[in-house]
Amino acid sequence: ATRQVVDQVSTAMHELESNPVVNNWGGLGNRMEAVRSKVADFIGATKEEIILTRNTTEGINLVGSCLDLQPGDEILTTDHEHGGGENGLFYLTETKGAIVKKVEMPLPAESPEQIVELIKNAIGERTKVVMLSHVSTITGMRMPFAAIAALTRPKNILLIADGAQAPGQIKVDVEQLGVDLYASSGHKWLMGPKETGFLYIRKAVQERIQPVFTRGSYNAYSAASGTRNVATIIGLGESLDLQQTIGLEKIEERCRSLAGYCAERLQEKKGLRLISSTHPALNTGIVSVLLDEGISNRTIFEKMREQNVIIKLLPKYNALRFSLHLFNTKEDVNKMMEVLEELM
Repeated sequence: ATRQVVDQVSTAMHELESNPVVNNWGGLGNRMEAVRSKVADFIGATKEEIILTRNTTEGINLVGSCLDLQPGDEILTTDHEHGGGENGLFYLTETKGAIVKKVEMPLPAESPEQIVELIKNAIGERTKVVMLSHVSTITGMRMPFAAIAALTRPKNILLIADGAQAPGQIKVDVEQLGVDLYASSGHKWLMGPKETGFLYIRKAVQERIQPVFTRGSYNAYSAASGTRNVATIIGLGESLDLQQTIGLEKIEERCRSLAGYCAERLQEKKGLRLISSTHPALNTGIVSVLLDEGISNRTIFEKMREQNVIIKLLPKYNALRFSLHLFNTKEDVNKMMEVLEELM
């Protein structure tokens, strides 16, 4: 979280605990409710379509626990999903007898058309849900949701987006995406506090989920989950304000520009293969590389961390992920490459 967000959370926490019985449901409670409106504005939704959650995983699992599926109904996803989102799907296999089908994603993706065709070919008569990451946690690929929504909506298939890696690095408009549900976290690219997030449920599908979670205010959800940490939710609102002040387009441009530079530098190094797409409609601020056999990604990951170069280990593959945000610089990329040269 940024200093502004930390300061805002600290101030709100002191105010809350000075008289929690009154403040949690008084002025601070009203400010928490106002964050719902900020989230809605941020992603192009209405306040009535937003639930404040603790993270992406909670949002997706909340949806999973509410879906009315029958034995043999299919849930379509990919082999590049985060475990947090997948758990919600596997819950449905255990409790409803649903079947999870995974589409194998290319490394790297060549074009939006290639991805849409893969999804199209995997949709069957029993497909009831399609859940995909807006931005892949593996490669950073941006899912072409609008084209996929054109396939799912006419068939009344619920389209769910795992948005953990998207808001804060690319602009999100749920109407343009065509998704029915969108779950995200505040602590990643939004640079907000931990245990903050949101779930968007399109008004037209709310009756298919579970109305108790989508009517009224955040209180409808808090009644089931206990007292919320007002201070961190207010901090989420502060992080959204900061993003809007800087400009969402500027942030996206910088993230993608730095990622492009990082990809160029990484491709100069033997022993690495870029698995992130370079297609302008698919690339984001995330760059991932596959290491040649005999080169340990864990060893490089640990050695880099020792030198304060923080990257992401991708244990499913012998790969590493590099995330470039607005606070990063080309000098950071150059330093990373210097360390990488020493290790390889």
